[in-house]
Amino acid sequence: RGALLFFGEARCVECHQVGGRSNEMFSDFKLHVAGVPQIAPFFGTGTSNMIYDGPGRDEDFGLEQISGNPADRYMFRTSPLRNVALQAAFFHNGAFVKLEDALRYHLDVVESARDYDAARAGVAMDLTSRLGPIEPVLERLDPKLSTPVELSSAEFADLLAFVRDGLLDPRARKEVLCRLVPDAVPSGLSTLEFEGCD
Repeated sequence: RGALLFFGEARCVECHQVGGRSNEMFSDFKLHVAGVPQIAPFFGTGTSNMIYDGPGRDEDFGLEQISGNPADRYMFRTSPLRNVALQAAFFHNGAFVKLEDALRYHLDVVESARDYDAARAGVAMDLTSRLGPIEPVLERLDPKLSTPVELSSAEFADLLAFVRDGLLDPRARKEVLCRLVPDAVPSGLSTLEFEGCD
């Protein structure tokens, strides 16, 4: 049922494609303005490895940082959805920490963007002491995301189940991958340490 919504009424497949270049990764690998909230950490400009844009140095201009073209402002590549349930955060800046919140956000971007609260979204406070302006982002919103999608709570649960469980390869779970880390390598050098693998 969730797959039928994904490919149909919920319109997810318009950006999270499965054919052509996508090679079933559930991404068109194109750049879109998805209306992502502009979060900026408290330590501000010049004190992190992130470049902040705009007059308040609290925006991420996205592709424009690379291209220099103002028409590319706020554009980011569509994330692939294979194994998305294993991600620790969602969107290019980690604006959400729960998959269900990121999915619900997509269903009504304009309202959700205006109502966004980083604390409610579960983002650590040291990363979100201030929000950049959202209206300039929404003015450039991809038309594919401008019309809200109405789903019942049961339909939303079905869609979430498909994205979370149907697109998850159980072999990608940490406990499986940690078993693949070798104890030694032929060069004799020490092996890398992976977070969460004992």
